[in-house]
Amino acid sequence: MILFFCFFFLSGFCSLVYQVVWLRVAMAGFGVTTPLISVVLSIFMAGLAFGSWAGGRLVKSLERKPARFFLGLYGGVEFFIGVSGIVVAPLLRLGHTLLGLQTAWDSSAYYLVSAGWIGLVLLPFCTLMGATFPVAMAGIRAAFPNHSLRSFSYLYVANVVGATAGVITS
Repeated sequence: MILFFCFFFLSGFCSLVYQVVWLRVAMAGFGVTTPLISVVLSIFMAGLAFGSWAGGRLVKSLERKPARFFLGLYGGVEFFIGVSGIVVAPLLRLGHTLLGLQTAWDSSAYYLVSAGWIGLVLLPFCTLMGATFPVAMAGIRAAFPNHSLRSFSYLYVANVVGATAGVITS
């Protein structure tokens, strides 16, 4: 379980570093305004919630699969989250250029178009972040049936401590 603790610590750390970086890149391209900050944070949190829900439904439909399957799936999810560290910032910058946002920064149209682009870029990766817990827990439950009752709390603490470290570091 110590290995899973390390994975979830690093996952939480990277997730919050990504969130801070994405927020700053979005502000640099779309403006430093309260509505824009709210859009980015809302998309991040909505993605986590949707990913957790969808991941839970997915693992429930695949509950008979072996632990190895879920751990491989978890690795794939984390891999694509890692890809986000490379592609999100350029995509956010590209969005401002492509959208040619000529309207005033305080107009409803500006925020609607900006939110659409930011959501299109961030939501898939935030959804993957939310799916990590259900997928990993399915693997742990399959591999260690006796430890699964305490595993969630243990891994959640690792994720929160990692997220706190990520915020402090960034």
